[in-house]
Amino acid sequence: MKIVHVITGLDQGGAEAMLEKLVLTGRRMNPEVEQRVISLRQSGAVGARLMRAGIAVESLDLKLSLRSFRRLAPLLRRLYQEPELPVVQTWLWHADLLGGVCARIAGNPRVVWNLRNSMPAHAATKRMSRLAARVCAVLSSRVPRLIICNSQAALRAHVAIGYRADRCLVIPNGFDLRTFAPSAGARDEVRARWGALPEQPVVGMVARVDPLKDHQTFIAAAARVAPAAPLARFVLVGEGVTRDEAIRHALERTTMSGRFILEERSERVADVMSALDIFCLASRSEGFPNVVGEAMACALPTIGSDVGDLRYIVGDDRLVATAADAASLADRLAYVLALSVEERRALGSTMRQRIESEFDIERVWRSYLEVYGSVADVDRALQRLS
Repeated sequence: MKIVHVITGLDQGGAEAMLEKLVLTGRRMNPEVEQRVISLRQSGAVGARLMRAGIAVESLDLKLSLRSFRRLAPLLRRLYQEPELPVVQTWLWHADLLGGVCARIAGNPRVVWNLRNSMPAHAATKRMSRLAARVCAVLSSRVPRLIICNSQAALRAHVAIGYRADRCLVIPNGFDLRTFAPSAGARDEVRARWGALPEQPVVGMVARVDPLKDHQTFIAAAARVAPAAPLARFVLVGEGVTRDEAIRHALERTTMSGRFILEERSERVADVMSALDIFCLASRSEGFPNVVGEAMACALPTIGSDVGDLRYIVGDDRLVATAADAASLADRLAYVLALSVEERRALGSTMRQRIESEFDIERVWRSYLEVYGSVADVDRALQRLS
C-alpha cells in the first residue's frame, strides 16, 4: 500500500505534529507501507525532521489560491502512474480542498480528508480558510471516500456546516509513549535552569501566544491560589511568551510576577513536562489538544478548560474547569496543589495509564491503516463492477 499525505504546511503545529508521529510510527510498525509527504507551502521544522528521518518530502511553496491546482494536479497525476494507486490523505481545510480535488481530477478516488478544527468555520480568522471550509462542506459528498476527525468536537462543528456525517469517523490523536515519559534526569536539569527547588511544586502551561490559549486566565487563576500555596511556582513555556505585552501586563497586575517563570518554545517538550508537578491548559477553544495528552503521558496531573474533547481525554471531571473562568480554574488548581506529593504522583500515574490504554500512537496508526485499507478495498470492488 502507498500513502501520499498532502498538508497545508509543515511548520510546528498540532496537525503537523500528528502527521509526523503517524508517518514515523507507520514506518516502524509497517515498513512495507510506502509513505510520502507533500507540503503545499514550505517544508518547515516538521518537514526537515521527516527528511532527516528518511521520509520523502516535497514542498511546493504555493500561495493557497486557484492557481495552485496548476502545480499540484500534475504532481499527483505523476504519482498515480503506477500499478497501485496511493491513498491520498489530506490534512486541514486548504489541503483537503486542493489535494482532494486534484486527486480526483488526476483519476484517483482514494481520498481521505482529515479535520482538526473544532471551531465553527465562520469563526476562522482568515477569509480564505472560511471559504475553503464552506466549499469542502459542499464537496464532502463527492471528493473524499472517508473523513477522519480528530475529535467529537471537530465532527460536530463540521457536520453543522454541511459536511456529510455518514462519511465521518473519529480517530483521536495519538502519543508516543517512548518519547513522552517521566525522566528524572530531565526534571533535575530543567528545574535547575528555572531555579526551582525540589520542595517547590511547579505548575506549568505549554502553549504559544494566541488569544485562544488564554494565558491571562491561567495567570489570574495562579494568582488566586498563590497565597494558599506559598511554595508553588508557575511556568509559561511557548513561542512569544517572553515578549507578549498582554502577558507582561497580566503579571504586573498580580503583584506576584516573581513567582512566575517565562520561557520561549522548547523543542524538548517532554523534558519540560518532566520538570513540572502539575500541567494546566486554559484554552478557550481546542479540538483535541496534543499538549494535554503529552502531559498525561509524562505522568502529570493535568487540568484543563472544558473545550473540545478535553473532558474525554482527561477522564476526570475534578480536573476540568469552565473555559475563560479564572475562579473555576483556580478551584481545580487548589484541589491538586492540596494533595500530598504521593497523591499527586498516584494521580499522574493514573493519567499516564489512560493515555496508554486509549491514545497510544501505535493503536492510532492501526486505526488509520484500517481506514486506508478499507478505502483501497472499496475502490478495487468498484473497479471490478465497472
